[in-house]
Amino acid sequence: MKNFITIFIVYFFISCSSESADSVSVPEPTPISKPVTPTPVVKYTLSVTAGEGGTVNNISGEYETGSTVTVTATPSEGYEFTGWEGSSESTNSISLTINSNTTIKALFQVIVTANYYNSGDIIEMDASKFFFGNYLEVYGVKLIAAGAVGGQEAVPDAWIYKTAQVYKLLLDKEGAGINKEDQENMLKTLAGVSGWHEGIQTGQRIAYGGGDSYSPNFLMDPDSLTEWPQYEPFSDGLKLDDMVWYKNSSHGDSPLTGDNDINEILEHILHTLHRFGVRGGVTGSELALDMEWEDRGYLENNELFKAMKEAYDNGSFSPGYGDINDPEGAAVMLKEYQYLITFAMWDFSEFWENASLSPEWNDNSKTPQGFQENNPLGYALYNKYFAPVISKPSKEILRTIFKDNDQGEHGYIAD
Repeated sequence: MKNFITIFIVYFFISCSSESADSVSVPEPTPISKPVTPTPVVKYTLSVTAGEGGTVNNISGEYETGSTVTVTATPSEGYEFTGWEGSSESTNSISLTINSNTTIKALFQVIVTANYYNSGDIIEMDASKFFFGNYLEVYGVKLIAAGAVGGQEAVPDAWIYKTAQVYKLLLDKEGAGINKEDQENMLKTLAGVSGWHEGIQTGQRIAYGGGDSYSPNFLMDPDSLTEWPQYEPFSDGLKLDDMVWYKNSSHGDSPLTGDNDINEILEHILHTLHRFGVRGGVTGSELALDMEWEDRGYLENNELFKAMKEAYDNGSFSPGYGDINDPEGAAVMLKEYQYLITFAMWDFSEFWENASLSPEWNDNSKTPQGFQENNPLGYALYNKYFAPVISKPSKEILRTIFKDNDQGEHGYIAD
């Protein structure tokens, strides 16, 4: 029995030890980490430059592949951006994705603008065919001067040059209050480049004495124009208004004074500019200053007509000719009205005989202050449409050009 117990204990001990050994967890061996090789950073060079006439933002350098960079080109004054050398993009600001070495250059060019302030010299014509013997182009207007025809002498070159110089004074882009953009629109209109008479240039006729100084009288006798077969075809190709007369015969036999010459040349040049140029300068002027109407209803809604009617109704403007209720008659009155309000705003009444045009224009309205008080619609109209495009000439310079007895230096210089 003793031996049996001993055997049992030994067996039990061995059995328990075996079970305990089988249940012990053996940890997995820790793997040995391998060193990680970093991905190399790839960089590319971006080179950005600008050609003459502009700049680019300073972003040249090295960039990691895939980087996005914005390049902007800025033209200098007087230049315009034209594109990129190294890119087909056309805008001045572009985004580049850098995936290779990149070179790009901004390109610029000088802005080319038409110069409407050109002034030419006298060119001869065949007076036997055209009646006109010379022409000269200044600031878009073709000055055409009568030759030695119809028993009259030719208009002197000096008078043609003086007329051209007055055009320059009236269209001075550096004049006080001038809006250059509006004035350039006016010159384009005068030249027939754009505007309501596009394709037809403005002309200014110049002749000697008066219509009855020529035999036949080309103004009063239409049949006489057969004497000069090219007169009508040539004239029909221009927008023409009044004549500038050299030694205007309406002044009688008394010696012409410099001030008479100033008044003569300013009045008739202004008629041309007002009709064919000022109406085309400031935005809205084509309708506001329209004198080419065909119906009465339009006339009543015209800004220019309303201003003139205010002056007519209150006695500031009493022309004594034309019918304000008739479109054709009113057109003649409007032409004179525009000249008179311009002289009033410039305070140029001293160039009129006895410094007065009464009763055509009331003396109470011949100064800027009087004009504003008695014709406020006209005063506002002038400042809105006329002042930005026509410059007030210096009285002193005018009197240097026009002196008594046909003296004075014209000062005209052709380009």
